[in-house]
Amino acid sequence: MKHPSLSPFRFLRGLADLFRVAAVLLMLASQLAAATPAGDLDLSVLETCLAAQKKIRSISAEFTQTRALRTLKSPIAIKGRFWFSSPDRFRWELGEPAKTIIIGSRQGATILQPLKKRAEKVSFDSPRAAGVADLLRMMEMNSNQTVDGLQKQMRVLSLKNIGSHCRLEMLPRDPVAAKGLSSLFLDFNPTTGHWVGFEFVTKEGSSMRTEFTHVELNPKLDNSIFDYDLTGFAIDESAR
Repeated sequence: MKHPSLSPFRFLRGLADLFRVAAVLLMLASQLAAATPAGDLDLSVLETCLAAQKKIRSISAEFTQTRALRTLKSPIAIKGRFWFSSPDRFRWELGEPAKTIIIGSRQGATILQPLKKRAEKVSFDSPRAAGVADLLRMMEMNSNQTVDGLQKQMRVLSLKNIGSHCRLEMLPRDPVAAKGLSSLFLDFNPTTGHWVGFEFVTKEGSSMRTEFTHVELNPKLDNSIFDYDLTGFAIDESAR
C-alpha cells in the first residue's frame, strides 16, 4: 500500500486544493483567533504582500510537510526542496534523498521515482490531475490580484501577526470548494510576500501543514533544475 505522505498526486492535489481557494496569496503553535467579519479587519497588509509578490521571479526553499490523519497514531513528516521560476516552472523534491521528484509547468508535469527508474508524464488537463492546473495559474507573480478579488472568493475569518509574519485564516465562499474544510491558514512574510507556511484542516480532524525554511528570493536558477535525464526510465504517458 502506498504511504500516504509520499503519494505525488495526494501532494499535488493537496496543494491545488489550497491554492485554488487561496490563490491571491500563493507566493509567498498558537491558538486560533476568534472569527471576525472581513469588513472589520484591516487588510492593508495584504496589499503590501501582493505588491511585493510582483517582484518575485524565482524561489528556492526547503520545506517540511506534516500530515496528521485520524487513521494514524502520530503525524507523518517528510522533508523536501522546492524551486520556482516565473512564470510557471517548478520542481518539488519529496524525501531526503528524493524519493519523488515532480517537475513541470502549467501544461503538465513529469513525476519521477528515481530509485525505481519510473516516470509518469501527466497533462494537467487530464481528469486525474483535476485542480492542479489552477495551482500553476496562481504561480504568475505579475497577475493583477487584489484584496477585493480575494474577498470575492474567500471569507476572511482572521488576520493576525505571529512574530515576523502574518497568519490569514479563511474559507472559500464556493460551497463545493469549502466542503469538508474546517479552516485554511496561510502564513506569509508581509514585507517580501513569500510563504512561511500553509495548512488546511478538515472537518473530520485531519490536517496537512507545509513549512518553508531557507527561502531564497530571486536566486539565479540553472535551467537544468527544471529538466531530468530519463534515459533508462520506464515512462508512463497514459495520463497525458
